[in-house]
Amino acid sequence: MVTTWYPMHKSMDVAKKYLKAPREIPFVTKWRVFNTPAGKDGMKQYHILYTERGKLEEAGEGVFKYFMPFAFEIEGFHIATENLMGVSDSYRTIGLEWK
Repeated sequence: MVTTWYPMHKSMDVAKKYLKAPREIPFVTKWRVFNTPAGKDGMKQYHILYTERGKLEEAGEGVFKYFMPFAFEIEGFHIATENLMGVSDSYRTIGLEWK
């Protein structure tokens, strides 16, 4: 999951940049984006990206490359990443089955 924040007055610049950037990233199979106002922090977006099994590192590299121009060119643009695991996968790691 990638979370981004940017000032409200930069929304148009961010939107235009998203429309220009190709969203085909190797090993990313699905990409969902959710927007919400973030109070004094402007706008906040949650990017939920699904990757091919076993390709997290490779997909992460592509995602990092995708977002770097935003961070370098949009003043006030911030980014954070978190690796998420599905419940069934996480239960399997402790020897349980999620049905």
